[in-house]
Parts: sequence; C-alpha cells; structure tokens
Amino acid sequence: MATATYAQDRTITGTVTSTEDKLPIPGVSVKVQGAQIGTITDANGRYSLRVPSGSNTLNFSFIGFVTQSRNLGNSSTVNVALAGDAASLDEVIVVAAGLTASKRSLGTVNTTIKSDQLIGAKPTNIASGLLGKVAGLQINGVSGGTNPNFRVVLRGQRSLTGNNQALIVLDAVIVPNAVLSNLNPEDIDNVTVLNGASGAALYGSDASNGALIITTKKGKQGKLEIKAQQSVTVEQVAFFPKLQQQFGGGSDNDLKIYLGYENQQFGPAFDGVPREIGLPLADGTVRTSPYEWGNDKYDFWDNGLTSQSDLSLSSGDEKGTLFISGQYVDVSGTLPKDRFNKANVRFNGTRNLLKNLSTSFAVSYAQNRYDQTTSTGFYDQMLQSPGNLPITSFKDWKNDPFADPAGYPNAYYTNPYFSIDNFRENVRNDYLTGSWDLKYSPATWVDLTYRVGYNSRNNTRKSYSDIYKFNDYIKTRPEIGAYKRTDVVGAVTDGSIYTGRITNEFQASFKKTVNDFNFNLIAAAFMRQDRTKTMESAVSGLVQPGLFNLSNSTNTPTATETNYLARQQAIYGLLNVSFKNYLFLSATARNDWDSRLSAANRSFFYPAGNISFVPTDAIPALKEIKAIDFIKLRAGLSKVGLVNVGGAENTLGAYRLDATFNQNSGFPYNGIGGFTVGNSLVSPSITPEFSYSFEAGTDMSFLKDRINASFTYYSTKTKNQTVTAAVANSSGYSNYLLNAGQTSSKGIETTLAFVPVRTSNWTVTVAANYSHYKNMVDELLAGISSINLSNTTNAGSYGIAGQPFPVLQGRSYNRDNDGRIIVDRVTGYPSGTSTLSVFGNAAPTDIFGINLSATFKGITLTALAEYRGGYSVYNGIGSGSLDFSGAGINTVAYNRERFVIPNSSYLDPTTNTYVQNTNITIKDGGPGYWTIGGPRTSIDENYITSGNFWKIREITLGYDFPKSLLAKSKFIQAARISAQGRNLFIFLPKTNVYTDPEYNSNTTSSSGNGVGLNGTETPPSRYYGATLSLTF
Repeated sequence: MATATYAQDRTITGTVTSTEDKLPIPGVSVKVQGAQIGTITDANGRYSLRVPSGSNTLNFSFIGFVTQSRNLGNSSTVNVALAGDAASLDEVIVVAAGLTASKRSLGTVNTTIKSDQLIGAKPTNIASGLLGKVAGLQINGVSGGTNPNFRVVLRGQRSLTGNNQALIVLDAVIVPNAVLSNLNPEDIDNVTVLNGASGAALYGSDASNGALIITTKKGKQGKLEIKAQQSVTVEQVAFFPKLQQQFGGGSDNDLKIYLGYENQQFGPAFDGVPREIGLPLADGTVRTSPYEWGNDKYDFWDNGLTSQSDLSLSSGDEKGTLFISGQYVDVSGTLPKDRFNKANVRFNGTRNLLKNLSTSFAVSYAQNRYDQTTSTGFYDQMLQSPGNLPITSFKDWKNDPFADPAGYPNAYYTNPYFSIDNFRENVRNDYLTGSWDLKYSPATWVDLTYRVGYNSRNNTRKSYSDIYKFNDYIKTRPEIGAYKRTDVVGAVTDGSIYTGRITNEFQASFKKTVNDFNFNLIAAAFMRQDRTKTMESAVSGLVQPGLFNLSNSTNTPTATETNYLARQQAIYGLLNVSFKNYLFLSATARNDWDSRLSAANRSFFYPAGNISFVPTDAIPALKEIKAIDFIKLRAGLSKVGLVNVGGAENTLGAYRLDATFNQNSGFPYNGIGGFTVGNSLVSPSITPEFSYSFEAGTDMSFLKDRINASFTYYSTKTKNQTVTAAVANSSGYSNYLLNAGQTSSKGIETTLAFVPVRTSNWTVTVAANYSHYKNMVDELLAGISSINLSNTTNAGSYGIAGQPFPVLQGRSYNRDNDGRIIVDRVTGYPSGTSTLSVFGNAAPTDIFGINLSATFKGITLTALAEYRGGYSVYNGIGSGSLDFSGAGINTVAYNRERFVIPNSSYLDPTTNTYVQNTNITIKDGGPGYWTIGGPRTSIDENYITSGNFWKIREITLGYDFPKSLLAKSKFIQAARISAQGRNLFIFLPKTNVYTDPEYNSNTTSSSGNGVGLNGTETPPSRYYGATLSLTF
C-alpha cells in the first residue's frame, strides 16, 4: 500500500536560489507541468508541493530570471538555481517603497542606469553621473566650486512657484535632494528613473515630479570579496568669455586716456611700454608694468585636484549578507585656497532570522568639510581688471606694499588674495541616513513588512573676517571719489542647522494565483515627520586681531533661532492583476493628511492606474517572428497633489498659514522686547496643487537584444497653482498666497539602443535618447499678468499666461514699422521700450543624448555627448561685467570709434516719418555708450542669446587585466585601470561669447524656478583623471 500511495502522489520539497549571488529567491512560481497545481517559495526560497501521479516535471519561473523546467525522476528534493534573464523586458526594478516589478508589467516609462554606466567617468556626485543618459531628465549645475549643487528635473517645470525637482528615494526611504552630493557613487548598484507621476504616485505628493530610485549595493553569498580603488582627478576652468585684448585702463568718454587705477578698460591701445599701475603709495613710490595684455585673468585660477579613495567589503552565507564600504575624497578647488573633503561609511545587511522572518538594514554616515572664502565676485573682478594688470604678482599682501589692500592698483576692488585670506568660512556637515526592515511571512502568499527610515543633517559653520585699517592717505585720495576705502572692523558668525526626517511604514502584501490570473494586493500606512532647527549668533567690531570669538567685541552679539515641525500621514493601496504574464493592470490609491494645511483641507486623495500589454507573448503569429524579441504597449493615468506653502527661509512650509512673529529691528531696547508679524498673508483655504497626467508608449526589442527602442507621449495639467498676489499696503501686508492658475505640459521621450557589433572579442553599442517638451502657463489669477520667478528688476524669468513656461522677459529696442532700431537724431543712441518684451523659452525644449561604447577583449572605450536646444538665456555677465568694464569682445567691434547703429532709423521732423540712418553715429564710442545704465547695457535684448549647446560630457578608456595574468597572484581576483574625462568640450552658437548656458545664477541653491539667467558665478570646470581598481 505504501508503494501504491507513492505512485499516486508525492511531496516534493526544495530551495530556489540565484546563480549570481547564491541567495534564496522568495516568490518563485513552482508549477506542475500540465496541471493547475502550484505554489510559490517562501521568504527563504523554500517550497513544498504535492505532485500527482503521472506528473514528472516542475516549472520554476520568476520575473527577471530564466524559466527552468526540472525532471523529477525519483527525487523527493529538487533544488534549483535560477539564472538572471538578460532580456530587458523581464528585468526587475524597484517601483515603490520596497516593491519590485518586472518591466513587462509596468504601464509607465522607466529607465534603469546600472553602476558601471553611472560611475564610469568617476563623478563625485550622482547627479553629474546621470547627465545625458536618461530621456526626460534634465540636470543643471547651479554653479561651480568644490562641491557644486545640481538641479534635477523630469519633464520640465510644472509648478509656478513650488518645487519642480524629482523625488529622491534611497533604499526605499525618501531622502532630501542634498543627499545626492554626499552619497558615495561607488556604493550605487543602480538608479531607476520614474519619469512621471503615474509611475511614482505611491511615494506620495513629493513624487508629482517623478522620482529617482537609488538602490545601493548588497553583499553576495560566498567568499569574502574586497575591492580597493584610487582615483586622481585634475580640475580646470572650462570656459571663459571672449575678452578684448587691445585696450587697457581708462574711463573717459571717447578720449582713451590711460588711468592706471581704473577697472574700466576704455584707455589707449596696448603698446608694450611700461606704465604706472595704481596710485602712488603714501611715500610717493610707484609701480610700473608693461602696458600689454597678460594672461593673469586666466592664471588667477588654480588647477584643482581631487583624490578619491574607496574600499568595500562584501560577504554572505545561506542566512544573510553584509556589505561595508568607505570613501574619502579630498578636493582643492580652482579658487585659490578653497578646500573640501568628505568621508563616507556605509554598511548594510540582510538576515533570515527564522523560517518566515527576515530583516535588512542600511546605515550610512557622511561628513564633509569646507574651508573656503566668504568673499564673492572673484570671477567678476577678474573680468573687470585691465588685461595689463599683473594680478598674480600681488599674492604677498602682508609684505608687498603694492599688494597690501591700501596699495592694490585697482581703486574699486580689494586685492583678491587679501579677500581670500581675510574673509573665511569653515563649514561642517554630518549626514546620517538609515533604514531597517522587518519582514514576516505567515503564509506563502502573505508578506507583512515594517520599515523605519531616518536621515539627518547637522550643519555647523563659522565665518569670520579679520581687522584691517586703511591708512588716511588712501582714504582721502580724490581719484577714488565715492569708492573711498573703509576699514574692515572684523566680524564673526557662528551658526548651526539641524534637519531631520523620520519615516515609518507598515505594508501588507497578498499574492494569489487563480488559473491564469495573478493577483497582488498591497495595503499600507505611512508617516513622516520633518524637523528643522536653525541657530545663529553674530558680532562685529572685533577688538583683538586674529581672535574669532563672539566675546572678542565690545558690541552685543545678535542671536536668532527658528524651529519648524511638519508631519504627513498617509494610507495607500495597490492592486496588480496579470493574465498569462502578458496583460497587466495596476491601480493605486493614496490619501494624505498634511499638517502644513488647515484642518479642513489637510486631507487629500489621489488615484493612479496603468496598463501593460505584451502582444508578442499573446499573439501566436508574432511569437513566430524570430526578429522580434518583444513589443510592449503601455498607458497610465494619475492624479497627484503637491503641497506648496514653503518659502525661501521656511522651505518646509510649517506654520505658513499661521501668523508668526519675528523680533523687530532694534530690539530688545532698554530691556524691552519688540516683535512684528510677518508681511505675507496666506489663504486659510489653500489646498494642494494637483497634477493630472496621462502617458502612453511602447517598448520594443529586436534581433536578440541588438536593437531596443522606446517611445512615450505624455500630457499633464497642473491645476490649483499656488501663486502670490499683491495687496494694498494699508492692509499691513505686502502679498497674499492663494490658489489660482494652471499650467500644462506635453512632450515625447524616445530612446534607441543599437548593437552593430557583437562577437566573442568585440562589442559596439550606440545608445541615444531624445526629449521634447512644451510647457505652458494656461491661466493666472485675474489681475495678475505675470509672475517674476527671478526677483530681478528688468530682464528675468517669468511665468506669463498664454506663454511657454518659463520665459525670458526684458527691455527691447524701440523699432519702427520696418523693424529698424530707432535712434536719437542728435546722439545716435537707441532707446528701449518702457514695457517688457518676451524673448522666448527660458528652459530647453529639446534634449538629445548619445552614448557610444566599444569593447575589445579587455579594453573599453565610452563617450557621451548631449545637446540642449530650443531656448534662450539672458547673459547678465554681458551687461554687468563685460560691456560695463570694456572687457568684452563686443566693445571693440568698432575699435572704440563712433559708429552708426546697424539697421537703425530716426524720425525725420519734416516728414514725420522714420528714415534709414546712414550717417548719424553714436556720440561716444567709449564708456558713454557701453557703461551701466547707458544706451546699450540698459537694453536687455542685447544680452539675449541662444541657449543651445553641444557638450562632450564623458570620455573613458579602461583596461581589465586578463584573469590568466592575475592567476599568478593568489589574492588579486580582478584589476582595472582607466582614464576618464568629464565636461570636456562645449560647442556654442557664435553669438554666445559670454558663458556656459547650463549654469544658472538666479539661485544659490538648486530649487529655484527662475532659470535662463547667468551672471558671474564661479566658472564651470572640466575634469581629467585616472583610476586603479583592485578586487581581492
């Protein structure tokens, strides 16, 4: 009887693992071939299945792995190792808090950048490693410097005044964007980019702008692996404006008289003859220098140097894994004596505690330090210094009387080397990020997960300036006029900022298979708390030189403290239904409660849904076409809210709806405190901005993964925008924040990857991505025609109803009906309009990236280029620095002679008509025409140029040493050496003689929406480096 029973049915048990890391795989489908009988593996990869008589084959399948069939024979235990599926359609990616899915099941566009693609050029910031590699992703450097900020935007700007940056998620925990600059790129396993709100809706209202899902490396089962790496990178200033090299110092109209102390460069032409520079010293001593062009404007900037050391350890066994890494980066910048360093330590692990209980954790600590000058305007000063001034000879300001601030030749600027030494700042940032998951599986079809996340930043800073007293002689020199020297009294400021975020999440997942249908239901609850505390104390008028202490003054230090606290709670649900693994439907719903809104409005609900269909798996005729790997069709709809009540100082937006008080200027006075209410009024009925999005597209692969392509169309309307309206001063307030206005955006995103060569030795891949945007302001509040996003007087970035968003607006020339510039018939000077004109898009409408990779045996060459076009920039550097000072190349177009304004006309008083101007020249070819407030610099149109550019973003060349060579060493398992360059070349239209249009001067942070403007921020850099990597 026992034998008969065995012949009828039997129980098969076993464990399913991955061939890559030897770890168990939970959730693997185990089915009896030819029967509707099956199960899934538990959290430890184990399964148990009753197999009926006559069945002798089991099929093992899981998304992202090659399906495997096993003949049972007489075995009662069948262990299986699944190999990863190289086909991109079955690749598994992270799509929400701790949730993964195959790409075939997703109804929204996504792109995954693997570690080797991200870090090939050895960026120290993850954002710079993503440049040009993802369709729809625009990353802008806000400025140069030792640790530059980046602005990360997907699908352009939609919110008029709110945050337009993508959400950052690190190992299933939402983190601030600042984390990007402090993560170790070498720790990153992959970054998945979810372009739209449809794909990121489960992450909450912050995901209305899409999301970057960062997954760090984990340990692997097997023997211990240690990887050590050293990189050295040289940094150089990459771009300078085109400067004139013909004329030296002078500021007299039309006369070209030499003034050795003048920063304006309207003097006589260079002749090489030695001339006095600067004013005589108090004892009558003068300094002379050849009157000729020198390279000091360029030589002032240092070659920066970055040293990056990395060490990582990976290990694991059948019960868990461990990964530990450390990094140290030391940077000397292009601005002399600017230093930056950062250290990172990260460790994460997984552990199977019990049969159905597992846990994982990740902790990282990063510390960075800045030692930098607080003085600004060095770039501007270099540009505005005459070309014959030997700036770099004035470094020894403590001993050289001509380098001393009182003797420095430029009457309007302090010796830059003195400013670098005397105005300093020491900054320290400590970042702590951690997460912990606990997962319990009471049944094979149920997973219960609790997750807690924490991240914080502790910032301490001390800025100071030392005492310096000018002599009476230089204070009274009549040549300087209104720019008389004033003593530096010395000052010190101590400050600290704490920001902290705690998240808690509970998630229940239920999976069931019914015939050909697979169901996955997820229900979850979420809580987030953000806290900020800022403290600062400052005093001026130091007593003892060199002692930077708040007590070193007879003045009373000032002190400020601010505290903000905000909470968000949410519940959400997700239902995934699939049919025969080729038709997928996903629906999500989320409700948030946000403490920043009023009690009546703080609850808001938003749903999303998407569908995916793989016809090549569903239609037999398509299956037979061997050239087609797969075709997937997808579409998605979503509604997502964005709470936009934050301000420049209170970015959280906490208490923005309440009347808050600040200490009034001049108080406390005689022991009496004085406080004033803020001047901004906020509507108590303010609600979130809501974005309604639709997207549809297709993903395709042909010729065994040789050709991959995708196309996406999207359309979004963002309603209920939060805008500021002016109110009467008699109300006691200056502005009123309320809901009004709507923007819309439409666009396409497409990618194409082609492998023309793939042999045993050679592989060549060409990948390209293209995005086109059309973002519009549909309407604003009645009575508001535009919103100034850049807080500038004339030329600026604006949101204007009926116009693209954002646009540049400023003063243009007065023109006649034939388009000619109207000039004054006496002075020959043009005039500008009294109203502002729109000059076009302030943000790119077209972005194209192309990536080439070629591998021959162990040699790999990669190159990445990016194009941005369809927009304009306002070059504030042109009016404020180059034309005003006479340094710019445009100022010598007519050799500093009087000239007729091209294509101009004047009003003929006898006929009262405009006639062509052929002989009325401007009355002054020098500073009278070119200087600030003059007939040229007051007209913004002169400084509008195309923002289009091509950039060579990256070039890398690497060599992997053959294992046969390394076999002689018993401990080196792999070795690689590489050379790399970043931001190497830029190609601009001829009209852009000013600067790199990618850099935005409107904000000192990376969150401002007033794009399209540049000025004299720190110039951009290019990088060259080499790396050695060893694996043990």
